[in-house]
Amino acid sequence: MRFSPEVLNKAPSRLLSALATGAMVSSAAAAEPQAAQSSAEADRTLKPVVVRDSRDSARPERGYKAEVTTIGKQAETPKDVPQSITIIPEKLISDRKDDSLKAALQNVAGLTFNAGEGGRIGDNINLRGYVAYGDLYQDGLRDIAQYNREVFNLERVEVLRGASSMLFGRGSTGGVINQVSKTPFLADENVVSTTVGNHDYFRSTTDLNKVVGETSAIRLNTMYTTSGGDPDGADSKRYGVAPSFSTGIGTANQFDVSYYHLNYDDTPNYGFGWAGGRPVDSAADKFYGLASDFQRDSADVVTGKYTHRFDNRTQLSSVLRYGEYKRDLWATTARPSGSVVTDSSSFSRGNQRRGGEEQHVFSQTDLSSRFEALGMKHEALAGMELAHEQSTRWSYAATPSKTAGIVGDPGASSDQGLARNGMRTSMNDFTASTVGLYTQDIIEFLPGWKLLAGTRWDRFAGDYRSGTGSQASRLERHDYLWSWRSGLIHALTEEVNVYATYGSSFNTSGDLYQYDSRTANTPPEQSRNLELGTKAELLDGQLSARVALFRTEKYNERSTDTDTTDSTYLLSGKRHTDGYEFEINGHLSDKWEVFFNYAHMWSNIDKAGSSASASATVGRPAANTPTNTGSLWSTYQFLPNWTFGAGADGQSKRNPSHNSSNWAPGYVKYDAMIKYDQPRYSVQLNLNNLLDKVYWQAVYNGHAIAGPGRTIQLTTELRF
Repeated sequence: MRFSPEVLNKAPSRLLSALATGAMVSSAAAAEPQAAQSSAEADRTLKPVVVRDSRDSARPERGYKAEVTTIGKQAETPKDVPQSITIIPEKLISDRKDDSLKAALQNVAGLTFNAGEGGRIGDNINLRGYVAYGDLYQDGLRDIAQYNREVFNLERVEVLRGASSMLFGRGSTGGVINQVSKTPFLADENVVSTTVGNHDYFRSTTDLNKVVGETSAIRLNTMYTTSGGDPDGADSKRYGVAPSFSTGIGTANQFDVSYYHLNYDDTPNYGFGWAGGRPVDSAADKFYGLASDFQRDSADVVTGKYTHRFDNRTQLSSVLRYGEYKRDLWATTARPSGSVVTDSSSFSRGNQRRGGEEQHVFSQTDLSSRFEALGMKHEALAGMELAHEQSTRWSYAATPSKTAGIVGDPGASSDQGLARNGMRTSMNDFTASTVGLYTQDIIEFLPGWKLLAGTRWDRFAGDYRSGTGSQASRLERHDYLWSWRSGLIHALTEEVNVYATYGSSFNTSGDLYQYDSRTANTPPEQSRNLELGTKAELLDGQLSARVALFRTEKYNERSTDTDTTDSTYLLSGKRHTDGYEFEINGHLSDKWEVFFNYAHMWSNIDKAGSSASASATVGRPAANTPTNTGSLWSTYQFLPNWTFGAGADGQSKRNPSHNSSNWAPGYVKYDAMIKYDQPRYSVQLNLNNLLDKVYWQAVYNGHAIAGPGRTIQLTTELRF
């Protein structure tokens, strides 16, 4: 029988002290009888005893400093990853009362949100100035579907910056976002949490873990959330359930199986249009949609995983996942009638009505090993990824016009006579198959010096059909690509590493199911990331810090060219983002904890198409890429059971598109928290956006969406 390394390594100090004291006393007392012991007694073997630790050690670490990351397909300490990475731990999510992936990602510098309109639904993200909504992962597997993600079943969120196609295949120009799910562990522990707040907010979550054998456990996470909306009228209701079972935990053969279900039923808020080159602040707290609007999303994901540990140096893992996703959107857009807007100004209403279904099958197998050869230490990885993705998208037929309104008093009326018969139009089907083969080695060729080298080969095949019946058109494309990753790591001391790294990435024309007649014959875009940085473990390992300088460059970007006789895309564009980042997280003292990161970015369009409008964008910053972004959160335990927390999130001005004259102003918003904590329960009060700051959280060419106003939430948590 074997135990999880986490259980053995994190035993409480008082337990170890008791065992040590008992050993010394018993040794002294038994010295004389032991000399006369018979050989039979000496050979006696005692049965092994399982010691299951307290709550803090049985669960993953409960601090702001992450001790491990699996974003590189094997467990590593973040300090040893030669690339910028920010890890949002469960404790930070809980302390700030983030209730969605979007809310949790506000803790990440260099990341912004797009307000999707005619195309993308769900989480819509930019990272280092490049779209990243196709670079979302769940436990290392692609999570590309269009839906709004939750955090109730997440242990942490890992954000790896820079081109990383060697690890993940297509995409990853600005980086990737990996959601790490909660898994069973060997302790009986249960947590029930309830939150109430203004805007009729209610949220209940459960996290139940039960040991069902010496090496087996089952875990159940659930969530139910309702909100009256901010602004009023944009209400939300969602629920989720995530059971999981593991057997053979910490042994040579471990099996894990899980199911995840998430359901949304929202009245979506599409914000308000631009006026006079900026968002309309007076529209931030109003809902311009209709009472009959809805957005209904669902996700169902089944995952099975097998891990074989040959020894403590080598393991083989294989995971298989099936996901099914559905979405329906019937929403209203609002546009002002002029460039000067007052409360008495009129606005027009437009339609957003579409739906979709997606089915994904992913298989990934990884072999990792640590060994010595030719006098050098190796950390080798080899793997294979297989994927099959199907997506069907459509629009709904409806009466095209909606009644206009008044900006100061929009009113959320009912259907206004719109015919919603469910008839689907503009059908599009996309099928993609991927094969990826990759290998990587980290070689310690001299004491304190490591070389990272990795490569990956991908075959991507896409089949796209648009239209209906005999009028349907079909487009196909096959791409075969190589990706590279390399780096040099030098340990200045045991606590401090410096590194230089290079990575490449590609984006196929069929990525994110965007095939059309203009892109079908266009080769993949190419990108690269260059980075210099240092990472350190400070204050006896209680605090981590990192600094990085980077250039992320897309040097083959799709753009149109007026010199051609058609409107097909050419790889004639180029742009880059230069910048630096700084981050610290962990304990400054036993009672003081901090999570801080800041990014300064200069983005630039270097080359564009030959049309006048495209040429005019050269030299302009990239879309939705503010020069400054940052997030700070800190807590201090000022009494034995009392903790106070405060923080700020902010960014400088940004434009919705590199060819737009509109700009959303910069902002800083402030949050605070106070918590009373006992071993079996806690009570926590959160005040977010303390000053009720008007800020524009997501931007798009046609409109901007304001962030929530002041929110007050009270949470009680029971542990048993």
